[in-house]
Amino acid sequence: MKLHRYWTWGVVAVLCLVVLAGSVSCRRASNPPPPGPRPAPQTQTQVHPHQLLTGETKQTAMRGPRLASVAAEPQLRIRIERSSTSLQVGGNESLTVGPGQRDRGRSAARSFAGPIRVRHDGSGFVITDALGNALRWPLSTLHINNQAGEIAVNDGRFPGSLELVALHEQAKYTGYIDVVNYVGMEQYLPGVLSQEMYPKWDLEAYKAQAVAARSYAIWEMNLPVRTSSHFDLEAGEASQAYIGSKAHATARRAVAETRGLVLVYDQRVLPAFYSSCSGGIGQDATAAFPGRVADLAPLRGRDQGSWGRASTKFAWGPVSFPKPQVIASFRRWGEVNEHALAGLTSLRAIQVTARTRAGRPSQYTVTDDAGRRYTLGPEQLRRAANTGVPGNPHEAGTRKLWSGFIQVNVQGETVTFNGRGFGHGVGMCQFGAQGLAESGRPYHTILGFYYPGAQIQRAY
Repeated sequence: MKLHRYWTWGVVAVLCLVVLAGSVSCRRASNPPPPGPRPAPQTQTQVHPHQLLTGETKQTAMRGPRLASVAAEPQLRIRIERSSTSLQVGGNESLTVGPGQRDRGRSAARSFAGPIRVRHDGSGFVITDALGNALRWPLSTLHINNQAGEIAVNDGRFPGSLELVALHEQAKYTGYIDVVNYVGMEQYLPGVLSQEMYPKWDLEAYKAQAVAARSYAIWEMNLPVRTSSHFDLEAGEASQAYIGSKAHATARRAVAETRGLVLVYDQRVLPAFYSSCSGGIGQDATAAFPGRVADLAPLRGRDQGSWGRASTKFAWGPVSFPKPQVIASFRRWGEVNEHALAGLTSLRAIQVTARTRAGRPSQYTVTDDAGRRYTLGPEQLRRAANTGVPGNPHEAGTRKLWSGFIQVNVQGETVTFNGRGFGHGVGMCQFGAQGLAESGRPYHTILGFYYPGAQIQRAY
């Protein structure tokens, strides 16, 4: 999730971004937020963090792992590049390259003078050194590190080491490579905060973000779909934004001063979703991500006041599209997602047909000229409207819906959207966290305001 990026689910769910129309109050709360939970150390049972209990049900797993299972700093696998055909690794440093996880013991590690260029030809990796010498290595995974403690990949630098994973379809390698950064949690987080928050924001907002991001990462890495994959999180909107080693001092300090602290609810690590701006009313997690996360009290939406009003997306619109363009986008989204909307040929109305307890839209109904109805959740509607179709003006991203907290008017051949907020709106509003920090609230109060009922506890 970049600061103005939404959190999408590439495997689980999700994580962090959505918004509603003008009938709800978005003014600043008249009373200050209640004091939040204060950090409290806790004695842990020594269990390796990757040992998510295999006997738990799917619903339990979506609540988050038990705090007692996170007894040491988690080692993460962050996919930083997807389906690459070729990449440059390392600068002038010496690199150690050996078989990766799937190929352990098949060959001895070798040293290379960087930089090297790596590709996969469908049968094995081809490594070309700085002098142009090429080596073909018949492996499906490679692990690369250097003793300097960080490693260059194309134009970026990352702490830890790299795992290159050759992708395959129907037992045949495609030539594409996933690039996965192996990194400890506390080295990973500064690169998240530096991308998720503005550089000049307050330290207390950064600390709140550090605890939320640490909690979210632990939740996602323990999802069944992740534990069976070759990576734990994405370096982008599908999980959390991440820029590797290019972290600034405020981000590093916030991570260091909250080391090991996570949000806990019912003795489990909370899936601490967050988004750029809620528009004044938080969204229920179950409305944003139906079937992907349990109904947890700290993740239920409520009036969040106008603490995030500094965001240019606190209220936005009107954004108008020609009706044929909206129909084409809806159809394309329906085709990709195997939804009945793929059959849409006309459009009469888009209406809010259900709201959360806090008053934010949780369901929309699209009606065609024949009276056929198509039901969509707020995130589904936002993504459907933003789906690129060749020839559409918003294919390049110049016009889009910033959230699913919207009011829609279908008039003649034009569809107009007015909305509030940026992202799904679940959990912490990042602009709101900064507003609270500017007013003098410490990070534990900020977290208590956005995740009521959760506690801050030390995991390791």
